[in-house]
Amino acid sequence: MNDQSPQWPDDMDAAARVRHVALTRTSPRNAGWIAEEADVSRDTAAKYLTRMVDQGDLEAVETADGTCYKPDGVTQFLREVRRLAEEQSVDELTEELRAIGDEIDAWKTTYEVESLDELRQSIGNDDLSPDARRDRLETIDEWEYNIQVREALQLAISLNSSLTRLDSASRLENRGSETLPQEG
Repeated sequence: MNDQSPQWPDDMDAAARVRHVALTRTSPRNAGWIAEEADVSRDTAAKYLTRMVDQGDLEAVETADGTCYKPDGVTQFLREVRRLAEEQSVDELTEELRAIGDEIDAWKTTYEVESLDELRQSIGNDDLSPDARRDRLETIDEWEYNIQVREALQLAISLNSSLTRLDSASRLENRGSETLPQEG
């Protein structure tokens, strides 16, 4: 383990360490790098990384460093949607959507644009100072992030509603089985 690696808790096994290292990366890393960070052998890391790819948790990509691994974006997104649906009420999710909408509306007013694409195009305006260009680029990054969060919130609201309906239907079915049949 290198000097930069975390000290692992005694009860954290090799699989958990590999999982933690692999899922907390923002750029693809190869099995050797992950093994070193997780304080396991390369073969052990490769075994667990292959399992994680098979389970859909990681994506394997070919880079100059060989086969590298990164968190699967779809899986991460769906987990976030589920977390939001389970941990927040529909009212809380709706309030977050409103706040995102307000922020996007403020950017439209500030930059006198109607869309994210229009803001992107404005970066090429000759009359922008370097600071103004940088400010717009930062806003573009935030706007793109808000779009991703908005999509997760919208899906979480839908999932929350579906889970509520399923839970209600399940309780009705169970209640029906607890009652005795009535004869005419």
